[in-house]
Amino acid sequence: MKNRQTYRFLSIMLVIFMFTLSLAACSGSKPAQETTAGVSTPESSTSDEASVDSDASQAQGPETSEESPETTDGAKAENESESAEAQTSLIEAPQISAEEFPVTDGSTATLPLSWMLYRLCTGKDQQAAEDAMHFTKTNNAYLRLMDKDADLVIAYEPGPNAKEDPRFDDLILKPIGLDALIFICNSGNPVESLTTEEIRDIYTGNIKSWKDVGGEDTEIIAFQREVNSGSQTLMENLMMKGTPMADAPQEYRPSEMGDLIEYVATYANTKNALGYSVYFYAQNMYTRPNLRFMAVDGVMPSNDTIRSGEYKYTNPFYVAIRKDEPGNSRAHELFDWLTTDDGQSLVDEMGYVSSVKGSKSLPDGLKAKVSINGGGLEENTHRLAVNGKVYDGNAGVVFLDTDMQYLGREDSIRIRDNDEFALIRGSVFPASKPLYNTDPGKENNGEEYYSNIKIGLYDVDLGDWAAEPVYDFCYTECPDGDHALFYLGIWQEAYDEEGNYIGDDIESEVDLFDENGNKVRTMKYRGWDGLRALIGNTLRQVHTDPKYSEDGNIAIYQFGGNTRFISSFGDGEETFLEVNGEVFAKATDGYAFPDQSDNTSEDELPYLWHVVHLYDSGYDEERGYYYDDAGQYVINEKGEVVYTLIGREEESIRLSDRYFVIINNYETGKYVIRDMTGGEVTSWIEPEDYEYADWWG
Repeated sequence: MKNRQTYRFLSIMLVIFMFTLSLAACSGSKPAQETTAGVSTPESSTSDEASVDSDASQAQGPETSEESPETTDGAKAENESESAEAQTSLIEAPQISAEEFPVTDGSTATLPLSWMLYRLCTGKDQQAAEDAMHFTKTNNAYLRLMDKDADLVIAYEPGPNAKEDPRFDDLILKPIGLDALIFICNSGNPVESLTTEEIRDIYTGNIKSWKDVGGEDTEIIAFQREVNSGSQTLMENLMMKGTPMADAPQEYRPSEMGDLIEYVATYANTKNALGYSVYFYAQNMYTRPNLRFMAVDGVMPSNDTIRSGEYKYTNPFYVAIRKDEPGNSRAHELFDWLTTDDGQSLVDEMGYVSSVKGSKSLPDGLKAKVSINGGGLEENTHRLAVNGKVYDGNAGVVFLDTDMQYLGREDSIRIRDNDEFALIRGSVFPASKPLYNTDPGKENNGEEYYSNIKIGLYDVDLGDWAAEPVYDFCYTECPDGDHALFYLGIWQEAYDEEGNYIGDDIESEVDLFDENGNKVRTMKYRGWDGLRALIGNTLRQVHTDPKYSEDGNIAIYQFGGNTRFISSFGDGEETFLEVNGEVFAKATDGYAFPDQSDNTSEDELPYLWHVVHLYDSGYDEERGYYYDDAGQYVINEKGEVVYTLIGREEESIRLSDRYFVIINNYETGKYVIRDMTGGEVTSWIEPEDYEYADWWG
């Protein structure tokens, strides 16, 4: 036993001895020096550190060639990486306070760049940047710059609506990067590349099947964008070059780039869709697993092929200011900075293709990619829903918060009856699905038209329907101006054998929902009179019915307190707004809104509020028939005049809340939101190509 233990001990010692020799051989001829250099003792002084470093460097001579190749390569790579990192300087941006930062607008795809610019300059976080940047998209951004509602624009090439404006010559544009028009298809599509001629033939309607371009025998569903959108402008300028595109059904023309990408990736669960977008947006901001890029003329778009020009469908994007912008302003400072090495490095670091390759980098804490795929809106009562077609020419609904600042948008819905606005007093509001999601009705002179658009309640906090859009009507009751109740029902149309309408004799139901989309109860009614009895508080006629004089020539509308609106008819007609027994304002004619219409929307004014519109009208030989605006007055439930708009014939109050009014200028197409003191909160310009689409066809 003892001999066996002695043998085991000797064996272990032999292994240790051989291992020590091996280490010595691998360490070269001076193992003692390296060991000394790597040891730190309590007695070591600062002066000794230089000697240690010197000894360590002397230990690395030709003998180190015997080191392990893996160890040598790894050390070199690490050292080279550290050296390169030390040589790469960080981006330096002008230091600007949040209050001084210029009002900036632009394209959807330039939002991440603009957010990071804001963060670098102000030191604020990502949420603050998103709160500060409310882009209204390419074309509208340039219009707002011309109108001096924005100071700086970072955007793609403007559309014809902006370029044809005479004020466009007053702008200065500088290219700061390149993007590309790219074509996208479902990942299941076997076609990997299209030629320029094939794409043009697809979008003119000459090629309609994938079979004609080497694919399967299925129809090509070719999605387009709306006129004046950034990607549509690129498509028309770079690809079509003056060749008219075939008309596409509304359902193939989503207003949002994100929706176009979504539809191409998932349309009808098939692989026959084709669409286009801009490279950066599809590559970095709205990626989808069922989507891939289509090569054009055999070249796939990438940062390298775009920068080199190998992929030829490229176009600059710009920073723009007005020519009269002062040279020492913050807007001019950023305008110049974006073309410097720092600015171009920022463009590179954010994943765009810069005009000139930058040499600097962002700090590590700022390198996270930014996505705007969306999310739920934060809880915020008294928000405003705005018809997207009015706001920026695109479909969908734009949401503004209590301060009337941009919250986000949702393109899968629209405001019922295509109204311009809707107040959101809780988390839901009446909405419908957009026309391109609606089954077409009958044929009318060869054109499709839509009827009976269903209404539901959309929850802006959840980003989903609280009550599915299956109802035919929705009446809103606002019992105290701050809360809402919604009556939703389905029309019961019934006819006897002879075709006579007997619907009023049919018992029907109406569902009552609260302002957060909770179903309160279901109530039964019979005919219109029965429904009217249920929803009496929603009919403005109850609150604005006038009292008439005995001869019927004077109508008196009693508002809150001692405020009255008095209108006289016949010879010498006059109209008065009377407050506490005294004439507050007068004219020859006028009206009170809401009027006696049963269908006036409750979303346009708080409960028991009114707008009185006074004007002088008549005829004379010099002017002919004339109409002179005398004033518009917002009156609350107490009879107090809380807002006055005097003598603005081209302007009209379109909506009022307790905290703000919306004013529309018919001549300029501008919408302005003002607080009750008259101060401007926000504004935008209605696109010139906006056409009111009646919901019935």
